[in-house]
Amino acid sequence: MKKRTIFVNTLLIVLLIVTIAWALTSGASKTKLTDLSNQDLNIILNIRLPRICSAIIAGAALSVAGLFFQAAFRNPIAEPGLMGVSAAAGLFQTLFALVFPTFFIGKTLFATFGAIVAFLILIQFQKLLDPFRLIIVGVALNAVFTGISQILGANNSSSLATSTWTSALILCIIGIIGLIVALILAEWANYLKVSDKQLSSLGMSPKMIRLVLLLIGVILAGVSTASVGVISFIGIIIPQVGRQLLGHDYQKLVTFSVLAGSWFLLLIDTIGRTIAAPNEIAAGVLLAIVGGPAMIGILLSLNRKGKRHA
Repeated sequence: MKKRTIFVNTLLIVLLIVTIAWALTSGASKTKLTDLSNQDLNIILNIRLPRICSAIIAGAALSVAGLFFQAAFRNPIAEPGLMGVSAAAGLFQTLFALVFPTFFIGKTLFATFGAIVAFLILIQFQKLLDPFRLIIVGVALNAVFTGISQILGANNSSSLATSTWTSALILCIIGIIGLIVALILAEWANYLKVSDKQLSSLGMSPKMIRLVLLLIGVILAGVSTASVGVISFIGIIIPQVGRQLLGHDYQKLVTFSVLAGSWFLLLIDTIGRTIAAPNEIAAGVLLAIVGGPAMIGILLSLNRKGKRHA
């Protein structure tokens, strides 16, 4: 298993480097890294590079956020984009942008606050509902927050296409700090594999462990949404693939989610802006096309496993 982990992570690093090179040279106008004009250099440095950095950090952050949501809620399809957390962040960012359109740090903080509001609502329902009914509540919250955002004006929302060095740097600073904390606390997610009673008997507080992991996920989702908009399903797809390849050790899964999430979102975004160039297909749209069937497949797989163990 250790050799497999090293092989998978090394492969992901290679794929990420190759995809970065492709993303730098592809788009509405193709460029060659060996023969750059001043215009090409300006496009790469001020348009493509901040977008690449944003995709890499957001992909890692959203994947780890999904992983921690699944550990804390003990639900394999829990993730910020599906449960209304990202939509709430997007709504609060839109509200702030209507008043202070150029104050990006404020938008980031307000988006994170919105994510925390949705998180607090979910926590209240968690006490009353089983994990799968909680998902339904999350989907309903997602619909409400998304609808209000669209009424207020979708033009104020962020996306990878609107990435600037300001948004990318804020995302990188907060995102990298959050990912480092996630790597350090990955073992906490392993503790939640046993029941709350067993954890309490060992002198641990399952509520505190769950709260810390969820807060990390909420902050990662909030800052990502402020920078690149609402992107769903990546927090489901990447952790599930990781479990299939590497098992259920969260220390391995967090590292995998960082690398795979970075590469996957950058790949999806690059495909989206090259497949119909000079037009673009948003990464969120492509992920919805991929993520919908993937989630159905996960649910069917869980249903089959449930029947086998019944």
